[in-house]
Amino acid sequence: MAGIITIDKEKCTRCGTCAKVCPSCILEMDTEGPVCINDLSCMSCGHCVAVCPTGALDNSRCPKAEMDPITRPMLDPDTALEFLRQRRSIRNFRDELVPEEKIRQLLEAARFAPTAANSQGMYYLVIQDRDLIKKITDCVADWMQEQIDNKSPQKRYFIKVLHVYRERGIDIIGRNARQLIFVLARRLNVTGPSNSDQSLAYAELYAPTLGLGTTIMGFIETCLRADYTPLRELLQIPTKQVGVGCLLVGYPRYRYHKLVDRQHLKVEFR
Repeated sequence: MAGIITIDKEKCTRCGTCAKVCPSCILEMDTEGPVCINDLSCMSCGHCVAVCPTGALDNSRCPKAEMDPITRPMLDPDTALEFLRQRRSIRNFRDELVPEEKIRQLLEAARFAPTAANSQGMYYLVIQDRDLIKKITDCVADWMQEQIDNKSPQKRYFIKVLHVYRERGIDIIGRNARQLIFVLARRLNVTGPSNSDQSLAYAELYAPTLGLGTTIMGFIETCLRADYTPLRELLQIPTKQVGVGCLLVGYPRYRYHKLVDRQHLKVEFR
């Protein structure tokens, strides 16, 4: 069969499941099985290959040979919920660099996060030079001062933050983290920020299994997403890319012993 889809006709049962799960709606069934009616619209998500119950279908955009079998059972709900609740935003780190190999392992998990239309395209920049980190936090403080001078709605809050950072000498911006992970995306990808949010959420959930602590640093991230020129220049972000996320990472200084509650669930069904 021509195109990106190939079918083992002896294995195909013509159940049509592959066509039903295709998010781009480009698979149609004929008497011999599925047919791709628009190769260019394939988003390479792999649903069609992964869902086939007999392994009859393959897709050159996401080959079956590059997929891994599911070998572990899904977590039971109680275990999964406790795992999720154990994640904490860590803002106190040991003065110790995380090895690059472990950072790569963390980002390997992050790259599997969902992205809009399977656009992927996340690029990670790890800053671990102490002097550069200080320049970054100072740059974000300068941006906050400009927001104050321009009477931003966040003026009163930024005044408090800068008092802590500049007058009291407490690094409330970078939290003395030894490494910052920045997420860059293509400038033309309007879903870059939401893709980054999900990518960093995966990293945050996976980090404790590696003995790491993380937190998404909103001050730096907001300045980054504002495309603040001095910060762009410090990070040497290419013109065709934009900064969309920032994660502090390191070894936690303290260990937590309780699961903290949150506000009660608020939900309405209509």
